[in-house]
Amino acid sequence: MEIRPASPADLDAIAGLYLHNHLSTYRELLPDYVSGLSLPYCREKWAAFLNGPENRVWAAFEGGAFLGFAACAPDAELSETLYLEALHVAESARGKGVGTALIRSAAGYAAAHGCRSMSVCIIRGNERAGRLYRKLGAAHFKYFEDDFHGTRTRSEKLLWETLPEGKEKGEEMHV
Repeated sequence: MEIRPASPADLDAIAGLYLHNHLSTYRELLPDYVSGLSLPYCREKWAAFLNGPENRVWAAFEGGAFLGFAACAPDAELSETLYLEALHVAESARGKGVGTALIRSAAGYAAAHGCRSMSVCIIRGNERAGRLYRKLGAAHFKYFEDDFHGTRTRSEKLLWETLPEGKEKGEEMHV
């Protein structure tokens, strides 16, 4: 598996996976939000994110096949903390270490760029994500209400006070 910084050439794969995973994961948790999602909206969202000067996106591939991505930005609430904005893995690649490798890539970047911790927010009810993050050392930070484009959610912020062991080579990582 290869983990590398995402490029504009990866945008269609990122947008498509984001849309697919939101439709399958959040159909019950955020029905109003997912009913308004479209591929053009997802493409625009991730094009803007990729162009953010402090944002980072890593993409996972194997044999040329796109497996998933992780997106990060500085945490707006906590100093010296990298915020895991999104982690999406293709259904066919789940349970094979792709999510773990992407998180570790983000953690390696965080450590190399002066961050002491990493955070992520999850919608309460997304147990699969919560289990993965906790398995890798994240712990409860706080509960809060979030707003997904007008849809209120019960959410939880998790924090890695110690960064998951990561690898940062600057360009790409082979696992």
